[in-house]
Amino acid sequence: MSESVTFDLAGQADYPSPNIRAILAHLCEGTCHTFGSVVEWCETRGDCTYAVICPSCRAQFVVDEDELADLRRWTERSGSVLSCGVRWD
Repeated sequence: MSESVTFDLAGQADYPSPNIRAILAHLCEGTCHTFGSVVEWCETRGDCTYAVICPSCRAQFVVDEDELADLRRWTERSGSVLSCGVRWD
């Protein structure tokens, strides 16, 4: 018998950003339930833009560097248990 693990994203005080909660809700509670890929675009002057892309439905979420760091920390802490989060490979 397979056991499903769920959690309440609305109560995640560690992640006040609505953008982070939306990404985690999509990747961890939605029908896609997967690890999103991180895409980075950088200009020659060093300005970078980051996006998290869902491999299942191709939904895209633009994040800033602080949100990206929060997503990385969340994935390292909770992603393996819930089989979702973000990947950097």
